[in-house]
Amino acid sequence: MKRLLFLALLVLFPGCENGIEIEIETWFGEPEKQSAAAEEEKQQQQEVQVAYDKGQEFTGIQDWDEAIECYTKVVDLDPGHSRAFFARGVAKGGSGEFDKAIDDLSKAIKIDPDYHEAYRFRASAHGATGDYDAAIDDFTEAIRIKPENPNSYYSRGVKHSRQGNNRHALEDFNEAIRLKTTNPLAYLLRGYVYFEQGEREKALADFAMARSMGLVR
Repeated sequence: MKRLLFLALLVLFPGCENGIEIEIETWFGEPEKQSAAAEEEKQQQQEVQVAYDKGQEFTGIQDWDEAIECYTKVVDLDPGHSRAFFARGVAKGGSGEFDKAIDDLSKAIKIDPDYHEAYRFRASAHGATGDYDAAIDDFTEAIRIKPENPNSYYSRGVKHSRQGNNRHALEDFNEAIRLKTTNPLAYLLRGYVYFEQGEREKALADFAMARSMGLVR
């Protein structure tokens, strides 16, 4: 094919042998390079997917060290893989490395600023280190992204309660219960807030509701 094209162009442009040959090599060489690059990229994507899936398997059985190794391979191959940073952050949190978990979850959020679950897990990691202010901030971001999620209100309420901020805790527990009436822990903790505020009847009603759900015996 190259030879036929060379001869045809030589008839049209006599005396330009070198230039024609260079152009032909460029025409034919570029698609070959592109094809090789595409194949390499496809292979890398496959490696990324295999490592990520393997990491998910190890996460499922809470083999955190193996999971972290798999997710590290993923982010080495694809530094923009937000789900791998998230998953590695979860694995590091599972192994008790909360500061490292926060670092990975922050990277996931930097790649995807609306990563709802990354905010929720980073909030939990902050809570585990005792940084309740940062935890509350992250739960607030999670609520901004998904205001219909009752778990974020409940978890933020817990952090407010631990800071002694009963007013905000009560607001969050109320919203958590409004969105999901079947969470016995929300009733139980709201009952404690009512009890601390001297609202005995409301507290007893919430304790009774929690008990009816099988939480308190």
